[in-house]
Amino acid sequence: MPGKFVLAFAAAAVFSAAAAAQGEHQRRLAAELTVMAGDVRRMASGAEPALHREGLQARLAGALSSLPLLLRRANGDASAVPALRVALERHDWRALGAALETLKRKHPLDLAGLLPQKATPERLRLGEAIHRQACAGCHDAPVQETKLPAFNLFVQAGSMPRAEFAARLLIGVRGDRSTAWRNPFSDLELGALMAYYEKGNK
Repeated sequence: MPGKFVLAFAAAAVFSAAAAAQGEHQRRLAAELTVMAGDVRRMASGAEPALHREGLQARLAGALSSLPLLLRRANGDASAVPALRVALERHDWRALGAALETLKRKHPLDLAGLLPQKATPERLRLGEAIHRQACAGCHDAPVQETKLPAFNLFVQAGSMPRAEFAARLLIGVRGDRSTAWRNPFSDLELGALMAYYEKGNK
C-alpha cells in the first residue's frame, strides 16, 4: 500500500511539474508576442531613429526565428509564422501587427501573479534594491547611440501599456551563466520591480 501511495504521489508531482512548465511556456510565448507587437508599433510610428529601427528589425527577425519553437512548446500552431516573416521582409508593419494581434488573442498574457495590486513599502524597498543591484548600471544612463539601447525603465513604465512593460520585464531579464541563462527573479521580485518603476524615481 505505501508503495502505491509513493507511486501516486510521484505521478502527481510529475504531472504538476509538467503543468507548471506548460504554463511557463505559454506565458513566455504570450510575453514574446506582446513585446513583438510593441516593437512593430514602434516601427510603424516612423518616429524611431534609423539606428534604433535597424535594431528593432533585427530583434523582430530573431524573435520570428524562435517563434515556431515557442508555439510548439505552448501547444500552439506555427503555421502563421511564414506569413509573419514575409511581412517583416516587406516592411509591411500593418500586416505584421495585425497577424501578431491575432496570435495574441489566441495566446493571451496572464499577468495576474506578476502585476502588483498594491505598492506596499516592503514591495517598493525590494524593487529598489533589485534595481540598484541588477538594473541601474545600464538603464539609469542609457547609451542612445546603439541599436538596442537599455532605455530608462522609469520612463518606459510611464510611456507604454502596463502589460507590454511587464512583458518586456519578464522576457528581458534573461539571467547569466550562473543562472543557466534563466530568469533569476521570482514573480514576487518582478512584481516588486513593476511597483517600483510604476511609482517613479521619486
